[in-house]
Parts: sequence; C-alpha cells; structure tokens
Amino acid sequence: MDNNQTVSRVVEVCREYRLLLILTFIDYEKAFDSVETNAILSALVDQGVDASYVRTLADCYRQCSTTVQLFQRPITIPIAKGMRQGDTISPKPFTAALQWAMKSLNWDERGI
Repeated sequence: MDNNQTVSRVVEVCREYRLLLILTFIDYEKAFDSVETNAILSALVDQGVDASYVRTLADCYRQCSTTVQLFQRPITIPIAKGMRQGDTISPKPFTAALQWAMKSLNWDERGI
C-alpha cells in the first residue's frame, strides 16, 4: 500500500467516525537546511536539553562560514541558517525543532 492509499484510508475512517485529523506534509530533502539555527537551539532549550549541550551546539554554528575559490579569488560566505544533513547529530535537533513548531501552532478548529 503506498502513502496516498494510506492517507486516503485514514481520512475516510476519520470522516466516518467524525474524528479530528490533522495531517502535516514535510519535504525532508529540503527540510534540514531550511531550519534556522536559532529555532533549533530554542527547541532544544524548550525540550529540556542540558544547557551545556545547547551551548556547545551553538558554538559550533556561531559565525560559521564557507569559502569558495573562483578564478584564484577566495570568496567567504557566511552560513546563516541550516544544519548539514549529513551531520551525525542533525536528525535529533531537526526533530526537536519540528516537534516544537507543531506544538506551538494553534490547532483549534483545524482538521478535516
């Protein structure tokens, strides 16, 4: 059963039993590098992650930059947002930020 069939069936059952249903669709290919570092750090603090870990992570991303060289001329580009998807730690802070965002939304009178 593919995802479309699963979603259709869930919607059908929720309508039949008049249950509240809220669906969230996320493009995970673009998600990691689109979440700002401050949002990730705020989410970690909100979820009770030890301050020393949050500080260490913040230090890793503070004033980060990357340099590319075009025609023998280096160009430094500041990194303002995003966590590298390949980082070992990246799924955990991303999930924390996503959970924090979902919890922060007003869900009254929402759903199908």
